[in-house]
Amino acid sequence: MKTLTLNVQTSKNKMWKDEAGIEIPYSRTTPFERKCEKTVGRVATRAMKINSDMTAFKNDLKREVEVLYEDFKKENGGIVGKGKGNATFYSFDRSIKVEVSINEAITFDENCINLAHEMLKEVISEGLSGAADWIEGIVLDAFAKSNGKLDTKKVLGLRKYEQKVNKPRYSEAMRMIDKGIMRPSSKEYFRVWVKDGNGEYIDVQLNFSAIKID
Repeated sequence: MKTLTLNVQTSKNKMWKDEAGIEIPYSRTTPFERKCEKTVGRVATRAMKINSDMTAFKNDLKREVEVLYEDFKKENGGIVGKGKGNATFYSFDRSIKVEVSINEAITFDENCINLAHEMLKEVISEGLSGAADWIEGIVLDAFAKSNGKLDTKKVLGLRKYEQKVNKPRYSEAMRMIDKGIMRPSSKEYFRVWVKDGNGEYIDVQLNFSAIKID
């Protein structure tokens, strides 16, 4: 989170500035405006403190699990320093579980994916001994965009039909898809689980959207 500075105005300020930078005498503000200023300022201050604490906690958690993973590899003859993928760690009685998951975003080079699409259209137009209908539907579905984006799983899923189609041009299209794969970034997610009285793992929620309040 970027460093932010809160501007909360109080009764000590004889003049209050509005969003246009115009100064308004404090005496001309309403009771609601004064209460709102105080309340939202207090909420924002707490939110920023919580955000700072959560950021520090995430950094600490990342370091802790990295050490655990390296210790696990040392103890079991693995190669240390080769990074890690998804991992799960348990307390001795397995009442606590910490999960680490890596999500690698996949995108496609536009030139490669467009050329692959053209190749597949050629395959369909040539016909596949009466089987063109089924592959045409799969290709159309794979290249249908949702919110302007391709479904990477569907596009990559076309590779499993290569042997069944058995056409050189189709294989060329698959190689072009492979060539066009880009992994611009990866995200690391952490989840902490604790067993309840019934022995079921309960996810300790660390984001507002998933927290229920009475």
